[in-house]
Amino acid sequence: MELKRPEFIMFDYGQTLIKEGSYDGAAGFDRILRYALANPKGVTGADLQAEEEKLNAELGRFNPAVRQKRLTEISVESVNRYLFSKFGIEFPPETDLRDLEPEFWETANPCEACEGIAGLLEFLREEKIRTGVVSNISFCGKTLEKRIAGAIPNADFEFVISSCDYLFRKPCRHIFETALSKAGVTADKVWFCGDQFVTDIQGSSAVGMTPVWYKGALRYDSECKLTEGIEIYGWNELIDIIKSL
Repeated sequence: MELKRPEFIMFDYGQTLIKEGSYDGAAGFDRILRYALANPKGVTGADLQAEEEKLNAELGRFNPAVRQKRLTEISVESVNRYLFSKFGIEFPPETDLRDLEPEFWETANPCEACEGIAGLLEFLREEKIRTGVVSNISFCGKTLEKRIAGAIPNADFEFVISSCDYLFRKPCRHIFETALSKAGVTADKVWFCGDQFVTDIQGSSAVGMTPVWYKGALRYDSECKLTEGIEIYGWNELIDIIKSL
């Protein structure tokens, strides 16, 4: 495949822009329970996390055997509303559950920028190559934007798409087509960068984008083989590729 200089580069979020470590949902729930007006059953963060894990198992929500095949998203907001209602937990009437998401996420799952991503984004700005984010995530887009800005202060994406706001998950073509519509460009002018082979690489390729498989994060599927597109282990490699075009 002959590479053409991109007009727009879209990025996955997790393990592409941001590295996330271990997850402690109980700590996250304990953090936001401090804002509760009523907790009649004395429920703890550990109780809520245990109940959520049961629900996730029932729904197959994070089951690796089926997760990449599931094409619709369940939002954190919906799950939390169910959990809080079940246990009679009440927050101030003016509370938007989505506004509690950033504190929950930062407490449950600290993060840091992937090595070299800030330099790549600065380079793309200088080259006037536009950028956006398309993520399979249960947190809303507003929360995701705040998360990215906290880890990568120089990030300046034209849009940040969270699957929980748009119903569909990668690799479903609908979410990629939505991103193309927002960008106002055709797929052949777009590169899509991600770490997950099925959702990011196959999904973007299927709609005509040039896939960029970033393998420098914490995990990747080493059994999959790239047949077309770009494969890199560091973001400086992508800078060099673009410079060569």
